[in-house]
Amino acid sequence: MRKDMVGSPRSLRVAEFIDRSDIYGPGHRSVVWVQGCTLACEGCWNTEMWAHAGAEMISVNDLHERLISIENVAGVTFLGGEPLQQSPALLDLIQLQSEAGRSVMLYSGYEKDELNEVQQACVDLCDVVILGRYRQELRDTSLRWRGSSNQVIESPTGRFEVLDDHDGFQEVEMHIDKHGTFRMVGYPDEELIEALLDTVIESLDGSEPHIT
Repeated sequence: MRKDMVGSPRSLRVAEFIDRSDIYGPGHRSVVWVQGCTLACEGCWNTEMWAHAGAEMISVNDLHERLISIENVAGVTFLGGEPLQQSPALLDLIQLQSEAGRSVMLYSGYEKDELNEVQQACVDLCDVVILGRYRQELRDTSLRWRGSSNQVIESPTGRFEVLDDHDGFQEVEMHIDKHGTFRMVGYPDEELIEALLDTVIESLDGSEPHIT
């Protein structure tokens, strides 16, 4: 961060990072998964991100600089883990990203009436938010940007028009990094996962990819 910029002394515990994605919000977006969640929703896809330990502690300033250095993205999406369980650092980062002209989208398992003052401030500054526990019995893979039908989608800033409806598609992405590590993100069902993995293995001449 430049010396003339006002930054943050705080850090976020980050589990995963994707420079560019097309399925986690409007437009091309960077995606940050934070580490740590005590909500423990049944059927959660990211149970490895529940523990408030491990992963990488990254300063808000460094994470902000990394995000704004990525070209051709509209903004950033935060999920996890539970981002609002690191709300002081998250609020600093949301403010920096917003001031830099990036749109911000947030996933949280909290309900509106559970938010404290800092968590509410995070939500209020976001351009798109998804709120509510993931409920396995209400899973619906045709919902836009959500995993279950009880979850609420809003645009607190009014920057985007968000519709509480079905888009009819299972949005899934596959990423392969320079080390050959394969990562699937999104909300696929088991049948789709098997079909996609078969396709990947075939494209690799039958060799097994390193999958995370």
